Amino acid sequence: MKKKLDGGLKKILFFFVFFIFSSKSSYGSQILDYETEEFVNQIIKDITEVNKVNKTIQFKINNSDEINAFVDINNVIHINSGLIIYCQDYVALVSVLAHEIGHIDLNHIAIRKKTIEKSKKLNIIGALSVIAGSTLTQNPELLQGGILTSAALSNQYIVFSKDQEMEADLYALKTLNLLNTNSKSIQTLLETIEEKLLDRGFSKDKQKISTHPYFEDRIALSKNFQDNNQKKLNPKYNESFNYIKAKFIGYSDNEEVLKELNEPFKTYAESIKISRSGNLKMSLQSLNEIIRKNKNNYFLLETKADILFSHGYTDEAVKFYKKNLEIYPLNYYAQIRIFENIEIKNLTISEAEIIFQNNKKLLYKYFNNKNILLKYIELAEKLNKREWSKFFNFILTINDIEKEVFKIEINNFKKTNNNDLLKLVNIVQNIS
Repeated sequence: MKKKLDGGLKKILFFFVFFIFSSKSSYGSQILDYETEEFVNQIIKDITEVNKVNKTIQFKINNSDEINAFVDINNVIHINSGLIIYCQDYVALVSVLAHEIGHIDLNHIAIRKKTIEKSKKLNIIGALSVIAGSTLTQNPELLQGGILTSAALSNQYIVFSKDQEMEADLYALKTLNLLNTNSKSIQTLLETIEEKLLDRGFSKDKQKISTHPYFEDRIALSKNFQDNNQKKLNPKYNESFNYIKAKFIGYSDNEEVLKELNEPFKTYAESIKISRSGNLKMSLQSLNEIIRKNKNNYFLLETKADILFSHGYTDEAVKFYKKNLEIYPLNYYAQIRIFENIEIKNLTISEAEIIFQNNKKLLYKYFNNKNILLKYIELAEKLNKREWSKFFNFILTINDIEKEVFKIEINNFKKTNNNDLLKLVNIVQNIS
């Protein structure tokens, strides 16, 4: 087992195990975790199929303790890690995602946008970042202070929004019926959110200015639906969700929910927490026992790789990332870890060329990942690909370049005769 990283980097690396990268948006850091993304994609697929939704649903997972999910102006669903932590089972998460998809399917964002445009009193972009919130918004005070500029407009807007929210609630409940599933977890989640809001001073009087229906009305609605629809959980889905939830708890500082976990999920979360405290040996002892009893769960191997990586055992970590890739070849985040740890200086020119070509998919997909860019700069310099190297360095400085300078530089790079480089130039231009 070769240890490449000094102890001073250990604590820093813990924050990157979930590939938490800084985001340009106001929603905080984004968590990039293949296991979670695959699970959420499956849930979204189930929801859209039973509702015959013909729209592509995109989502992001935010690193935030807030129990929240919302749709932004681009119809992208944002899921906070706090929501996953506080869902008792996967059905609670399904209900929230169905609510958000309901907003998209029912075209609520476009309707809201038109309403705001008619008022001509609001900053559209700033307003939509707040009013596109879901059933779980925990910042209703923003509506009072930042958006509603007159009493008349306030009353007109709130009635309109409450109707939409109730529509989305009913859409979610209908979806659960179509999926032949339900759970008291929905009611429990709403009660948890209400309790936390009350602790923050968000009384029922303040709910009058919220865009969402009273919590007691929503709880009664979900309870009535649940009482009259005795459905079953999907055990495979629930097991997958519980491992994901335990992983999120392990990387959080939430002791409250940890106590409520059942085995083996509690031990799984604790093994991650123990690792974060610096005790690698004890962490791996617990995790190895879980892996031994769950040999078909290759995501556990990825977690083991993450823990090893965070403690500096990069060579050993790469072995487990590769084992995960044998089952999940599209796990880009495992691929990134492996690519990051290639020693370029030890490669022959032909080996470096193969690495350069074989990892272009990562480059095109995550061109703004600093670690990937730095590794590609090493490769380009070794292979004397000056044009590529120049463009990689250009990407690294994009955030510090004025728009006009960016346009001039990007147009100069588009003059290249290298089709692969041109493809990357166009990707950067379209997204930046």
